[in-house]
Amino acid sequence: MKNSFLFLLLVAWLCVLPAQGVEQQSNYNVLLIQSYNQRSTWHERLTEGLNAGLKEGGVSANILVEYLDADYWTVIPENIIMQRICDRARKQKVDLIVTVGDEAYYTLMHCGDSLPFQLPVVISGVKYTPDKALAYPNVCGHTSRGNFLTVLEESHRLFPSRTEVICLIDNGTVSKLGHKQLEAVWPEFYRKHPEYTLTVLNASEEGLRSVASICYDHSAYNRTVVAPKWSNLLSFLGRNSKAPIFAMQSDALGSGAFSVLDVAPYNETFASGTIAAKLLTGAEPSDFGISNMSGQLVYDYKQLEYFHVDIDAAHPHGQVLNVPASVKYRFWMILAYIATVAVALFLIISINRMRRRESRRRAYAQTRLLIQNRLVEQRNEFDNIFNSIRDGLVTYDTDLHIHFINHSMMFMLDANINDEYMQGYEGKDAGSIFALYVNGENVLPTLLSQARDERQLVVIPENAFIQVRASGNYFPISGEIVPIYSGGKLNGIAICCRNISEEEMNRRFFKLALEASSVFPWSFDIHSKTYRFSDNFINYFHLSDNVISAQQFNAMINPEDLPGLVEKYTAVCRGQLSDLSGDFRILNSHGKYEWVNIHCIAYKGFVADDPYMVLGVCQSIQAHKDAEEELIVARDRALQADKLKSAFLANMSHEIRTPLNSIVGFSDLLRDFDAFSHDEVTQFIDTINTNCTLLLALISDILDLARIEAGSMDFHFADYNLSFIMQQIYDSQRLNMPSGVELQVEIPTGDGKVISIDNVRLKQVINNLINNAKKFTSQGYIKFGYTTERSGYTAFFVEDTGSGISEENQRRIFERFYKVDSFTQGAGLGLSICQTIVDRFGGKIDVASQRGKGTRFTVRVPNTHEEHEE
Repeated sequence: MKNSFLFLLLVAWLCVLPAQGVEQQSNYNVLLIQSYNQRSTWHERLTEGLNAGLKEGGVSANILVEYLDADYWTVIPENIIMQRICDRARKQKVDLIVTVGDEAYYTLMHCGDSLPFQLPVVISGVKYTPDKALAYPNVCGHTSRGNFLTVLEESHRLFPSRTEVICLIDNGTVSKLGHKQLEAVWPEFYRKHPEYTLTVLNASEEGLRSVASICYDHSAYNRTVVAPKWSNLLSFLGRNSKAPIFAMQSDALGSGAFSVLDVAPYNETFASGTIAAKLLTGAEPSDFGISNMSGQLVYDYKQLEYFHVDIDAAHPHGQVLNVPASVKYRFWMILAYIATVAVALFLIISINRMRRRESRRRAYAQTRLLIQNRLVEQRNEFDNIFNSIRDGLVTYDTDLHIHFINHSMMFMLDANINDEYMQGYEGKDAGSIFALYVNGENVLPTLLSQARDERQLVVIPENAFIQVRASGNYFPISGEIVPIYSGGKLNGIAICCRNISEEEMNRRFFKLALEASSVFPWSFDIHSKTYRFSDNFINYFHLSDNVISAQQFNAMINPEDLPGLVEKYTAVCRGQLSDLSGDFRILNSHGKYEWVNIHCIAYKGFVADDPYMVLGVCQSIQAHKDAEEELIVARDRALQADKLKSAFLANMSHEIRTPLNSIVGFSDLLRDFDAFSHDEVTQFIDTINTNCTLLLALISDILDLARIEAGSMDFHFADYNLSFIMQQIYDSQRLNMPSGVELQVEIPTGDGKVISIDNVRLKQVINNLINNAKKFTSQGYIKFGYTTERSGYTAFFVEDTGSGISEENQRRIFERFYKVDSFTQGAGLGLSICQTIVDRFGGKIDVASQRGKGTRFTVRVPNTHEEHEE
């Protein structure tokens, strides 16, 4: 009984164990909310760190990434966006929320949605949010509060002469909280360094000129800049700032900051991921609480170099990024240089030893020549005879040892033509001076043995090369190997050959030149009345034979060119003309006439007026004719482009001067505020702002036109919710409507349609159409939105109750610089740019209008973009 009970208990335990393993491997949905947008430097590293931390904790999770884009929105739109993020998270059944940065956390907890109080929230990257704002029972994680005192002390250590500290902030909450922390530690720093001063500059209130003067004027050499929050303005100023900028965010690295005190983005979210894994597997937020991760000073090497700070001065206190290889690996490069010098010395010593051995060998050979001098005198007469032969000659005995080499052969082998030197080769093996290669194989011993054994002449094969043993040089040859008899007895073998490298080169050059230039040599036999063309001509024109009759050739010539050509050619054949050159058209293999140039001369016979034959060349000049026509077309286009350029400059001069005159005029009036009432001053400022906006829009259109002409207009396609895009356009346009005009948005009820498109370019098109409608609508409404009329496509529209467009103007309205009303603002580029963007989407833009009743623009684009990508 007891054993049965134990057996049942074991079976139950084995059944439970796999279920527990499955539960451990279950997938969770984790929402990652980043404070900024996808263009931030580290946004991918944040996601990677969170994923790695979850895996480290043994949890497989689906990470849903959302971007608050806090640098773009104010508080109220941020709350709206966060509410939408919470709605999407609730639909996706999120199990846990991870926030990155102060803005993401603070907006999440104050957006008015209940979701952040129902789920565990893990924070990271929080720098300035007060501790009391973190005191929620479901909130835990790590802060990354930087110590401004560390930054100030580092600034003092590296730049002791820069005693003026500028704290650069803006009107953002994060920036102001950072300013408060800097103010809190400043008294402690000031007690140690009373010579320092602190100046706080608000970029949102002071303006660009004042902020730029901090970084660029001469006094900047006495300053350092501390930035509690990095911004696009600092990225613009920091790259050439005369004052080093110390920042508290990793995004500042590579964007102009001298040094950054922060936790690496990957490490922040990795720590959050490990906590999130434990929370998902049963832990409580109270088990972890809120702790701080201390950051590290990181320097930009380019900034160290710009401010003449030694890298060794920065290394003990932090990490240096972007260090060039020449600096980072200086020791190994010096070591490689020493090794190279050592190898060079070794090679020089080895070569000197080889030269000495060669000198001893030559001395030994010369000694042998002296011993054999008496024997050589007996054959001097024989040698003189063979040395007079122009072809190279080498003789061998029947054992295939060298017996004699004439001067021509020595010249081919680049050897010293000296009797004593030549005699040093006697008795050596056949292959000791040179080798004879055919298709990569040394055939010299084989051919010599064949001539000796068969006792008959052996022709050296084609494509044979002699390679000189001493130098390694080689060259093509032609010749024969013959047996040598004396008194009917075989007593040797001889090689008689010549170097054909120059004639072979000329032959191949001639063939290559003919093939590359489409030049075809030909001849005409006056007696048989037949033409003989080269193989290239036959292949080029697909003729069946390289010998054709005069009638066959004349049939290939264009009838319009034939009479004049025949008349002149007949004069050449009769000896009346010595040469002929001209152009005519001939029927090619494609059945089309092709321009060729012919040049021929008469080859005189026994009698001057009776030539033996006519020799000539024929060259295709169709490419030159085509190029000539293209040059004419290009010239006409250039003239047209010059006219368009003049019209463009005239139009731009007028369009730019008009708002500038208004800006300058009203700016001069504002010099004396007391001379005008408050309403008048407000009106002046509104007029200046309006004209500035017009001028910026004009410059933006010109830049887009330049990108279009250069083919560099970028498109980034992704999936976007159309209702969200329409709402963004409505929020940005509704405050700028003319008096008496209502802005309306119309979208299908309950439709959350998502299409793949570049949302920035889509907004540009719709905003351009709305701005265009505002110019011609004084009463009524401007309506925009989208419909789903056709499967796979979406139709966007902008409709107004304005003055309308005539039929003639509708046909030209998308042309560049064309304006229906020349008195309205604008350069006539907006609709042309819209059409280019819609074409890139793979869509179509149409206009429907009646005079006095309004206008409706319709843009139809496909829901996907794959088939339109470049």
